[in-house]
Amino acid sequence: MKMDRISLLPNSILCDILSYLPTKEAVSTSILSSRWRHVWKELQVLDIDDTTSRPGLGWEARFASYVNAILARRNADYPIQKFRLTCYEYSERSLTILTWLDAVNGPYLQELYLCLEVACEIDLPEAILTSPSLKSLVLKHGEYFDCYEKFPNVYLPSLKNLELDGCVDPSKLLSGSPVLENLMLIVPNKDYGCYVYIPTIQMPRTLKRLIFEDNSTEDNNISHRVIDTPSLEYLYMKIIAKSKLHVSFSDFPNMVEAHLHIHHGRVEHVLWVPKLLVALRETKLLALKHCATECLFNGVTFEFPEFPRLLNLELDVACFNTDFLLNFLHNCHVLEDLVVHVLKSVVYCELYFHRSQFYVPAPPTMVSNCVTSHLKSFEFREYENSADEREFIEYLLQRGLVLKRVTIHLYYYLDQETKYDIVKELSAIPRGSTTCQLNFIDQKPVEHGMNSHSLYFLYCSLIKGVDKKMIILEP
Repeated sequence: MKMDRISLLPNSILCDILSYLPTKEAVSTSILSSRWRHVWKELQVLDIDDTTSRPGLGWEARFASYVNAILARRNADYPIQKFRLTCYEYSERSLTILTWLDAVNGPYLQELYLCLEVACEIDLPEAILTSPSLKSLVLKHGEYFDCYEKFPNVYLPSLKNLELDGCVDPSKLLSGSPVLENLMLIVPNKDYGCYVYIPTIQMPRTLKRLIFEDNSTEDNNISHRVIDTPSLEYLYMKIIAKSKLHVSFSDFPNMVEAHLHIHHGRVEHVLWVPKLLVALRETKLLALKHCATECLFNGVTFEFPEFPRLLNLELDVACFNTDFLLNFLHNCHVLEDLVVHVLKSVVYCELYFHRSQFYVPAPPTMVSNCVTSHLKSFEFREYENSADEREFIEYLLQRGLVLKRVTIHLYYYLDQETKYDIVKELSAIPRGSTTCQLNFIDQKPVEHGMNSHSLYFLYCSLIKGVDKKMIILEP
């Protein structure tokens, strides 16, 4: 009965439903009944993946015949709007894939996704690089795409989403996309299997979302990255640089979420990172990985910028520093959620910076406004109960007047008795918030012969006068 009701729907709705399936599954619906025999031929969304056709000898030829049959038998009155092709270890001539691209390309094509790891280079058709209708272009494993020598003029007037992952110079695609809003650009290093030295990358000013991973800088090369994107709302930047890298940028008044992963071998080459933090001062979420945080410790004159809108702050640090955190909190006026992850096993502070002390200004003596009026959640990962760590926990518990939850992940190398002592000690600290719940998480409880529940019952049997509802232990 349900099948009969679905079969009564018009083809347009059925095709809309089938468009969410891989093309192979959508085509297989043709065996359901005579009603469904030709429905798939009106699909305007194709998602073709060769991973389902590999078993057995001759799978490449069968896969090619399968794709050719789909393209030949579909109804040409319904032009393709979205085409997704995933093809690995395909050794046939590139002409086969080019034939497929020519077949799907047209004035109605809006989205093109190509993930090709093949034994040949693919010259993208000029019609694709100058398509007036294309809104999204994704090129994975870009070392197989060779399109700039033959067609130096790339112009995609409607392109809003571009994803490039591979060894290609993105300059012409970026300059030829005047309305681009979303960009994911991953530039690998030469260990990836290919290498293209890209001295300058200029991001389009129209961007609203940028994911940028750059591993391409090498010794004796000076590279320049320009992020002059005043409308940017989301930024994920991961840079691993071995040589001098110059990054210039505009302010980001519309920034909502920023994630920074910046690794560099020499301190003097990352002096632009504190300036980037100033440019990001309007963001609502800020996540700094450990090496990005390390960059802020270098330079005596660095002043923490004001963050008037910051609600969520995530900090990874290789070495815990109370002054650094208190300075940060003092300038985060409305911060609600704070996460601190102390990477005990990470030696990047010595490996990358070779320094023995932090250069951080003394924190203000007054309690920050965010601690007393806004901070609701605090999470500490890999807590070891050092003097600085314990002092900071005590500071937040006593002065956090609106805290609702403090979560402490106990460092897994601590023995169970030490963990018990930590729970006992921290739970006895008076709290400024009557609703603050203290949550302990034992990261490796089973290996030490005692799970979190036994630790909890042991704790309850020895501690008196404490509201047990305010203390939680989790595995």
